[in-house]
Amino acid sequence: MEAKRKSAHQLAREIGNGQNTARRLTEEGLKRCKNLNASLNTFTFIAENEALEQAKRVDKMIAAGEELPLAGVPLAVKDDFCCSGLPASLGSAAFKNFVSPYSAAAVEALLEAGCVLIGKTNLDDMGMGSSTLSSPFGPSLNPWSTEYAAGSAGAAAVSSGQCLLSLESDTGGALRLGASHCGIFGLRPTPGRISRYGLSAFSSSFSQAGIAAANPEDIGVALEVLSGFDERDVSTVLCRELPQEKEKDIDPGTITIGVWDGDGDRQSSANRDLISQTGEKFRQGDFKISEISLELFQETLRAYYIVAFAEASSNLSRYDGIRFGEAAAARNLDELYEQSRRCTFGKEARRRSIFGTVLLGKDRFEPYYRQALKIRRLFQEEMARVFKQCDLLLLPVVKNLAPLIGREAGFIDQYEEDYYTAPISLAGLPALSLPAGTIENMPVGLQLVGPPLADDLILKVAAGIAEGLSIPPIAVRPGRDS
Repeated sequence: MEAKRKSAHQLAREIGNGQNTARRLTEEGLKRCKNLNASLNTFTFIAENEALEQAKRVDKMIAAGEELPLAGVPLAVKDDFCCSGLPASLGSAAFKNFVSPYSAAAVEALLEAGCVLIGKTNLDDMGMGSSTLSSPFGPSLNPWSTEYAAGSAGAAAVSSGQCLLSLESDTGGALRLGASHCGIFGLRPTPGRISRYGLSAFSSSFSQAGIAAANPEDIGVALEVLSGFDERDVSTVLCRELPQEKEKDIDPGTITIGVWDGDGDRQSSANRDLISQTGEKFRQGDFKISEISLELFQETLRAYYIVAFAEASSNLSRYDGIRFGEAAAARNLDELYEQSRRCTFGKEARRRSIFGTVLLGKDRFEPYYRQALKIRRLFQEEMARVFKQCDLLLLPVVKNLAPLIGREAGFIDQYEEDYYTAPISLAGLPALSLPAGTIENMPVGLQLVGPPLADDLILKVAAGIAEGLSIPPIAVRPGRDS
């Protein structure tokens, strides 16, 4: 795929000046998607007819002299975002035939900027997970080696060249973990930077719209398109505080990168080596380096999951077969609730709903939920102090390599995979997963974290050391035993 060798903003420029057409690029992309989807299972729906119509519209707009920052760029959208006229499974087999009557705000913005929506990507049960292993449609496979899970189907689609941009959701770290597993870049923005209208979120506090791409410059272009106040999402009032003019260049000598001094045995030697190597790249780029300690980090994963479970219980209660969800045959109201939710939720969604309901009970609210909120506030205060010592913080993304297909882990072990990512969600901070190297021939990333509204700085700093980091495979690699 020719698009695989070029960035999204380069291709958009070529289409804008007549060197290429959206139609040609879309046909090429659709062909690759259909060829690879059988082996990778990245898409739950490939929007062939709709994509060709969108490409036709883009070419007409370009011919009429309009300027589109993402003209013709192939886009994948995670299937928990609504797209008008397209299926939205939301990660549930019960919704596989549901067609959304409207589009999410982020989808609207990207289409208006000229993107062509190639299809909807796979996700875990009701969006709850960071591996796709609990998806009712089967797991998405990693293009680096198909014996591993992708973590994020959108990240796999970008890595394998099925698209150039992917609109993702990130709650506890699915986008960042998937980007790490697939060797690409993935940004979880500052909460409120991108409207969540039209995103099916199981956790109102933590679920955010994010972006995956093969380089930080493409994420920057998409972020500029997506940022802005949306009256349908009150959190975007934050965008009114964004500076009108952005600095085009940064002076590395004025920027300090904090490097976490680790957490004992929990941090693997591989992660320590990657942080050391990446820290050296920052030094070579004239950035300042400072060692940082985090006292509360080990307490934050539990706090995150307590709050997330409680919010899952609240948000999933609407799927009762009356207001939302598929109504099951029942003899009474209680049976209707039970059977309808059993049809709608998989094992993981049921688990989180039940745990959340228990945690919100009278006897557990104070000792668990209230204490989790206190830890959240204290960790936010600690991170605010950290960013008085440094401008950005370098942390691991993953504890382990991508999950092996067919090897089932306990749910506690699966939650532990969010050990480095969920705390950043808990603190409400922007973070970028960037490729840092390989372990056992599989990619591993690190996350660059900043204070609220430091998204643009994170991307510019990452771009300063990005050469040679982004190493997605040109072709899908089979499993070792294939």
